[in-house]
Amino acid sequence: MRKNTVKIPLKHWPFFPCRELILLREAIKVKSSPKIIPEAEKGKKSRQPIHKTLSAMSKSKLVLEQEVTVQSLFGNQIVPEEIVLGGMKDLENELNQTFKRAQEERKLINAQASILRDTLPKDERRAGPVKKLKELIINPGNISPNGHKPFPDKQRIFTGSIGATVTPPFNYDWKWHASTGTLYKLNTAANKQTGNMSFDVRSADECTCSARTAVGIYFRPMTSNGILRLSANPAINFRWADLCVTDSAHTDGFIGLYVGRYNLSGGFEGASVNQQVSLWNDSSWWSGGSDSGSNSAFPLFAQFNVDSDHWYAMWVWCGTHIEAAGFSATWGSGAYGIMDVAVPSITWQLFG
Repeated sequence: MRKNTVKIPLKHWPFFPCRELILLREAIKVKSSPKIIPEAEKGKKSRQPIHKTLSAMSKSKLVLEQEVTVQSLFGNQIVPEEIVLGGMKDLENELNQTFKRAQEERKLINAQASILRDTLPKDERRAGPVKKLKELIINPGNISPNGHKPFPDKQRIFTGSIGATVTPPFNYDWKWHASTGTLYKLNTAANKQTGNMSFDVRSADECTCSARTAVGIYFRPMTSNGILRLSANPAINFRWADLCVTDSAHTDGFIGLYVGRYNLSGGFEGASVNQQVSLWNDSSWWSGGSDSGSNSAFPLFAQFNVDSDHWYAMWVWCGTHIEAAGFSATWGSGAYGIMDVAVPSITWQLFG
């Protein structure tokens, strides 16, 4: 069986809603049509109910199975990635505006901290601890000693409402960052082939940085309108810190779902879902803090209205934002945000 396909036994087809049954039958090319009419019944008109016919097929071990791709639910037309990423420019513009505001706030905080530091007595005994704090920012260690792998999942189409669990390779990947100042490290990665994504952002001297990564799939409803439920259970590993001595630092991180809504001409019209579930968020001035965490199946869920006048790019995404002043000999601050994410599947369920 080919990658990203599922087998639906013919005996299950009558239990599909009628509309979805028609769509599936149109999408499938029947490779064979086995005859199950007994020799004695040839030439006679069968009036058996469908469930008896299917029962006979099962007893004759001639149940016909067809391969159904998730893409076939959309007529095998997946919008090219360049069009989707063009729409993501609107999100990038919004993120850039948010980043500029954070940068302006950082300048005001640094100016106030500088005034306050000038009032403090000079003490060279702070040099040793400050140096060690700087080393902890640059070399935070492994984000998870043992690591957490995602639970395996299988591609499937399920009945009742119509829906699908989509496994890698996904349709799209995306990443974005903005920064000022000097960073020790700025790495972002997203891979639609594997479903893996990550970021590693660490301060060096005075800096501000935001980063986002995402993997996603295409969707267009087969009904004129409906309600869509979107879910995913990614495996996550993360570590963060903001360490400081008489100066300020900040770090935050999130994971969530993002759904871009496009018209049929490919124009981006807005976000149907912009979910950011906070994993950490800390601002410090005197001492700071640090922590790490992991989860093999972090639950994400969203529900929203859809219609066939639009198509949708549905993403699992994650991000971080850090701010730091850097370190001098006796004062300073540093911050980092690091996360690895593995998305084993993305599931949608349409209620027409």
